Amino acid sequence: MANTSDWGKVYCSSNWGDVDNKHSIQNESASDCLVEQVNCGVGTLYSGGVAFPSYHNIELGSNTGSVTLTFNAQNVPDKFELWFDGSKVIDTGYRGGSTAQSDLDQALANLGLPSETIQGVGSGSASFTKSSATTTAQLRVYSPLANNSWIATISCPS
Repeated sequence: MANTSDWGKVYCSSNWGDVDNKHSIQNESASDCLVEQVNCGVGTLYSGGVAFPSYHNIELGSNTGSVTLTFNAQNVPDKFELWFDGSKVIDTGYRGGSTAQSDLDQALANLGLPSETIQGVGSGSASFTKSSATTTAQLRVYSPLANNSWIATISCPS
């Protein structure tokens, strides 16, 4: 008989292992492992080391209308993506201080990824129109450099 245990979920829900290791398996072998759950209109923030990516499930409710991502990556470049109904509806590109371009290039190369140009200052906003009753979106934030901090808020549909 084949073993059908999902060991990622077993590890995630166990009392052994440190949080950093548990975060490293989220959305891979354990899709719900330590994914932050956030209500729309409430800011989510991060401060620390490399998080590539961090996942945040945003509860939007069933209403339809315009949804706005407001973000501040400050100086260390981060990329914000909002996924809804299986599609990427917002992609800010990397935002932050342009003086960090060579550090970003090196960090992406170390991950086996191509260079991406920093698209602008760390703060901004972007919107999409929510036209279905799907209640959850997922914010993915790519922070390939150490010593980063960011804040993001997803508005409720209006």
